[in-house]
Amino acid sequence: MNRSPLYFAVLAAALFAGAAVAAPQDGAGAQRPRAKIDANQDGVITREEAAKFPRLAENFAKLDKNGDGKLDASERPQRRGGREHGGHRGGAGGAARLDSDGDGRISQAEASKSPRLGQAFAQIDSNRDGYLVRSELRGYFERERPKREAERAKRFDEKFAQADLNHDGKLSKIEVEEKMPRLARSFAFLDEDRDGFLTKSDLKPAPRR
Repeated sequence: MNRSPLYFAVLAAALFAGAAVAAPQDGAGAQRPRAKIDANQDGVITREEAAKFPRLAENFAKLDKNGDGKLDASERPQRRGGREHGGHRGGAGGAARLDSDGDGRISQAEASKSPRLGQAFAQIDSNRDGYLVRSELRGYFERERPKREAERAKRFDEKFAQADLNHDGKLSKIEVEEKMPRLARSFAFLDEDRDGFLTKSDLKPAPRR
């Protein structure tokens, strides 16, 4: 079944705790600014800071890939088209802010302010001139896209397997209510064929063209 972008947005919120990790728990509806999570604004989120946000605290261990007890920019969930590599905002809200001297390039010293760019600087700097420009950033993240999509697919399969309690390859409403409560609210909408179950094909988005 082909699914709309709106459909995938519902699924993403339920499965991967993407933007939801920073969402308020009091039902206010608006996201809390990330700076409020990173209380001391040192660029990383510690367990103590995450503890104030139940969803982030619940997923902390999974997000902390290097096990150092804190989340840097590369480990925090990123929105699609995120700011750091430009996305649909042309870099103005993310990587462009690292260009502190305003020369239109990002030096290695400037990139070091972002753990993700600092660590990948040599890979991104394709012409080896010691600077990153917009086209290099875009090229790098395009090359990285298959890897990111494979990681998302793996997480999806893991979440689905955890929710499939009877291992029949599909999720009943009871299984969804128990293991994916946020998704349960959209069960009827997602179950387009009205068979009372959600399969992987029901949940996965249509392939990108």
